[in-house]
Formats: sequence, structure tokens, C-alpha cells
Amino acid sequence: MVGFKNENINPRKRKTTDCVIRAITTATSMEYSQVLLGLADIHIKTGYHMSDKKNYEKFLNNLGWIKHKQPRKLDGTKYLVGEINQLVRPNQRAIISLAGHLTAKIENEIIDTWDCRHKTIGNYYTHPKDEYEY
Repeated sequence: MVGFKNENINPRKRKTTDCVIRAITTATSMEYSQVLLGLADIHIKTGYHMSDKKNYEKFLNNLGWIKHKQPRKLDGTKYLVGEINQLVRPNQRAIISLAGHLTAKIENEIIDTWDCRHKTIGNYYTHPKDEYEY
């Protein structure tokens, strides 16, 4: 199981509904404001809210991230966030969607404001490169 690191990268340390921005910022190492502006730009062009899946998926796709469908085990059960290393390399970065939330995995840790390792993975996103320069 992956570890958990409680970290809030919101620039003002606010506990707010910015998980999409925080997860993408964490996984890509981009600046929070750069992710915020990128999502806002897509929002202006498409009308989809910044935290809407259609918006952030377009943003991630533009950065070269690959979407993976919800994974299932051989017995049909779903994977938990804490089991993400069964799907990706331990040192690979991932952005993981779960019901109403987005989180990030770096190295062998989920980095977020709360421990969501017991929740079910929806889709997840990986990048083919290990180095990130945006």
C-alpha cells in the first residue's frame, strides 16, 4: 500500500474545493497559479467549470497525460487508491479520480489534505515521461 503525506499546497493554505488544482499542481510540479490559469482558459473557451472532468481532462490531455479507465481486479472488484502501485510503477506519478475528488501520487505517497487511500479509484492518469517540464 502507498503511504500518505498530509500537505496543502493551496498558496494561502485554505481548505477549499480546489482538489483539481492541487492534484494537477502536485503531480506536474507546475505552479498553482499556472494550473489555475490553464483550467480557467479552458473554462472560458468551453463553458465547463474548472473542476469539471471535461475541463481538467482536456488540460491533462494537452500536457500529454494518458487517461486510464477504472481498473478492475480479476474477480471484478475495484482497486482502492492505496493500491495504485499495483497499476503503476512505484516511482511513477499519477493523478487519481475518485467520487467527487482528485488526488495525486508521487513516488510512493498520496499527497493530499486528507487520506483517501481507502476510497475506490475511478479513472487515473499517467504521463509517459518521468521528468516533467511544463
